[in-house]
Amino acid sequence: MSVRTQRLLLCAFVLLGIIYLCTNRRANNKDVSVKQLLAAAIRAAEIGGLEVVTVHDQIKFKIESKGKTKEGVNDPVTAADYRSHCAMYRSLTEAFPGITVISEETSQDCDKIVVEDIKNSVKNLEGYDMSDDIVNVNDITIWIDPLDATKEFTENLLQYVSTMVCIAVKGQPIIGVIYKPFETRQNYSLFWTWSNHGVSRNLKNLPKLISVEQVKDNKTPILIVSLSHAGQVKNSSKVAFGDNIKIISAAGAGYKFLEVAAGNATAYVHTTAIKKWDICAGTAILSALGGTVTQLYDQQPIYFGANDAKVLTKGLLATMSEHAWYSEKFLHDFPSDSH
Repeated sequence: MSVRTQRLLLCAFVLLGIIYLCTNRRANNKDVSVKQLLAAAIRAAEIGGLEVVTVHDQIKFKIESKGKTKEGVNDPVTAADYRSHCAMYRSLTEAFPGITVISEETSQDCDKIVVEDIKNSVKNLEGYDMSDDIVNVNDITIWIDPLDATKEFTENLLQYVSTMVCIAVKGQPIIGVIYKPFETRQNYSLFWTWSNHGVSRNLKNLPKLISVEQVKDNKTPILIVSLSHAGQVKNSSKVAFGDNIKIISAAGAGYKFLEVAAGNATAYVHTTAIKKWDICAGTAILSALGGTVTQLYDQQPIYFGANDAKVLTKGLLATMSEHAWYSEKFLHDFPSDSH
């Protein structure tokens, strides 16, 4: 073999090595620490909540409308929604370039909002001993709700208000964060879970829900439903369960999920269409705690991938126990082909 040929082969090997290293480096750049994502999600929910509180503390703020819901209820939007969206969306996309973030709101004057670097927010997890997972950024979808319960925010019913972040991997919601910016009780404003890894301490040792046997022994099922269509759900529930039932009307999907997790309601029932950014974080939290969340009318699981539908149309059922019993009650009287 000639010297010239040897040199050409050597150059070819070197070039292949450089290409391999560059390709591998680009692949590694797409790998994301899920623990780092969790910490960032917690901080994103907090800074979104700070924007919500800032707007609320103003003497006056503008209330616009996005139109009417199918139930004929006004769907308001405020500066708090937009400012929270900008803070949460920008902080997440700048910390994790190329990641998919789906928000309830669209960007409006986001360049006027100063956002912090949240990528290294691991101090939020101090005291939690958790292993880490590495996931490709293309498999991740982040769902954010910058202000859950906007209507109640405008009416000063602040107990229902929250900001939420959910992280789904290949459509499965594995991390849920719900932050209640107006909660005054210490250690009860921030709730989070990471499936099979850890939960915030305030979600541990929650009371057990009553069992189906207790319900059948004249115990009352307690359903929590939306304020906007409580009458419709009440009628449906009485057909399914009879008069021995209690209905709690509340606003904010995040609030209702937490009430089920806490044992103050045995099931969260929603019979009409609902947006997935409203339910992703709650689904992740309830699932991590051992609960079940499905579509109401066909018991199918709910997926939260970037290409999945953004609206759930077949109702929602969320429970901590006896999910099949509740589901069968509704399915018996309201089969899926009627919706």
